[in-house]
Amino acid sequence: MPAGNGSSRPHPDVERLLAPVVRQLPQPTSLSPLPYDLNAGLPDPESLPWRELSEAAVRALERDPAGALTYGGQQGYEPLREWIAARQSRETGVAVTAAGVTLTSGSAHGIDNIAATFLAPGDTAIVAAPSYPGAIRTFRARGARIVDVPEDGDGVDVDALEAALEAQRAAGATVKLVYLMANYANPSGTTLPIERRERIVALAAAHGALIVEDDAYTGIDLDGPPPPSLFAVAGGRGVLRAGTFSKTIATGLRVGWVTAAPELIAPLVFMRFENGASPLLHRTVLEYLDAGHHEPHVRALRAIYSERRDAAALALREHCGPHVDFDSPAGGFFHWLRLGGDIDAATAVRLAAERGVAVTPGAGYYANGGGEHRVRLVYSALTPERLGQAIALLGEALAEAARG
Repeated sequence: MPAGNGSSRPHPDVERLLAPVVRQLPQPTSLSPLPYDLNAGLPDPESLPWRELSEAAVRALERDPAGALTYGGQQGYEPLREWIAARQSRETGVAVTAAGVTLTSGSAHGIDNIAATFLAPGDTAIVAAPSYPGAIRTFRARGARIVDVPEDGDGVDVDALEAALEAQRAAGATVKLVYLMANYANPSGTTLPIERRERIVALAAAHGALIVEDDAYTGIDLDGPPPPSLFAVAGGRGVLRAGTFSKTIATGLRVGWVTAAPELIAPLVFMRFENGASPLLHRTVLEYLDAGHHEPHVRALRAIYSERRDAAALALREHCGPHVDFDSPAGGFFHWLRLGGDIDAATAVRLAAERGVAVTPGAGYYANGGGEHRVRLVYSALTPERLGQAIALLGEALAEAARG
């Protein structure tokens, strides 16, 4: 008898069927149902350019309905790739063509595409400590060994990176990828100085490793432009640069890209099994860009996020001062808090949640342990007034945690 709502056939034992790696991965950061979400790195909802995108989508459908509504191929819509290539060429001084760009469903998908293409079980990926949890999960899911190197206030410690690369070489391990966020790292907010960028590029080349430059927050430049990208420093060789429109237009578009030398892009495209990302969204984004909306919108976002960064910093000093320390980032969405005394991040997060405030404990940002006294606080999604309210409640939670 066919199975249905009234069937007595038992459900399969899902736990038994799961791949072992599923049990090894930490939970991802997600949206919170709490009244004050300082947990998920979201853009300001009121500034989303819905009207301009709506008009762009109509134009995209009117110009080429068949092209917009059928498969677009694994590499993505060529005119949008040409637009991205031209912008990258102007920004980096490296001659980038459409062949050096592949479109992805956000930068996180780009990182997964890179991992699927270049990592085999047992290969080594080097990441910063702390680092973006999505990359850690992705590399681990592909069976990679993850080696982490510490950060300081200027980003990854390059001496420690050199030591890690030498140690892996001495052990006979294959380091395939060095994953870094050079600008406004998630969660630390650090930005690598140019001297470190130059050394990192030289080290990776000497050890035959590819650099994965996660550029998700570039454009959210709150204190002026950052130094030249790792891609620019390397002259476009040996660096896969993952970018996205999520933070500068809208996360819901899921339109990102990877820029690299064409001989690196080709295997990425080969390893795509889903017929490519949305042709309609690619055309919509290009219509939006060609209408001249993007640069004015990004300038407006910089003003919004600069105000919120500063408002959050002021509130943290006022309400949490005895219990936290932090460095103000030059861009991006995050304050990375060091908790004072013996305050445990997990306890602080639980007590904050009891007061309706969601923040993220630091342990999830470390591949091999750490972060027990760290908390990530997102300032991008709430108004300065609501940030002040949320951080006042967080201060109460920290005070309770400090009392034990």
